[in-house]
Amino acid sequence: MDFAELVRLAEIGDWNRIEQLMRLNQALLFPLQEAVRVTIVAGGMSVTLPKGIQGAFSFNGDHVRAQQIIAEMGARLVTEIGSPGPEPIRAIILQAQQERVGATTTARRLVGVVNPRTGVREGGILGLDGPRAHRFQQVSQGMATPEGVQGLVIKGRDGKLRLKYKTNLETRNRILAAYKKGEAVPAADRARVEKQFSNKLLKERAQTVAAHETFSAQAQGRREAYAQMIESGAVESVTKKWLHNTAKDPRHDHAALDGKSVDFNEAFVMADGTRMQMPHDPSAPPQHTLGCRCVVIHVPQYRRPSR
Repeated sequence: MDFAELVRLAEIGDWNRIEQLMRLNQALLFPLQEAVRVTIVAGGMSVTLPKGIQGAFSFNGDHVRAQQIIAEMGARLVTEIGSPGPEPIRAIILQAQQERVGATTTARRLVGVVNPRTGVREGGILGLDGPRAHRFQQVSQGMATPEGVQGLVIKGRDGKLRLKYKTNLETRNRILAAYKKGEAVPAADRARVEKQFSNKLLKERAQTVAAHETFSAQAQGRREAYAQMIESGAVESVTKKWLHNTAKDPRHDHAALDGKSVDFNEAFVMADGTRMQMPHDPSAPPQHTLGCRCVVIHVPQYRRPSR
């Protein structure tokens, strides 16, 4: 990240160039891409011929289709993780202009600062997805004025106060304290809790990405292995069964598929019409993949002896 260039762009308010500069490049994401590649191959290598089926099978990680899966996942990671998007960036710049803070402060609000003790970047929205960056910006902007603080707090029918957005504990306490006084969150307190809140969001984002990409990579690796098994002639066909993993807040359309079996190349169809080859199918929208714990069981069919 060219921080000096970021400061220069913040001075002239060029948020389009700032958005491009803040994209995480492929080199920075290489460790994650490599982990995805390893997980895809491991998922494929976990597939073996069932007992009773004669012959041998081993997953080919160099198969052109397997390499295409790895490449497509890598490209998607760069696109989806690379930037919080232009709107949160624009909102932070506009807020900074209204508060008349310098370009250096604006840049730090965008990308955070590196802790000299740990060497880890803290604060900012770089690395957040759009919704989390928006949440951060709304909370940050709200804390700056008494009216904004009032808008962040919701008073329930029972008289209890809660925040409109989920935050870390200290951010919540500072906002509620300011609300009761009818004031804005003091600038010094705000700077500290913004960093804490941003770090919480970055950690939350990292955990979501790690879990989602791991499940998706494993599922794609296993599916490719069974595709290779069919092509090798080791089995005649493969069916697959959807198994719903009971969760605290289950997706009812996923639960409705529990135990349903289809042919290998046939899609599972959700109530909303979404078609999925398997749980964690990367072509499916986020509402069907993020946080999903469903699995698919593949059942190879014996090859019938030729007459």
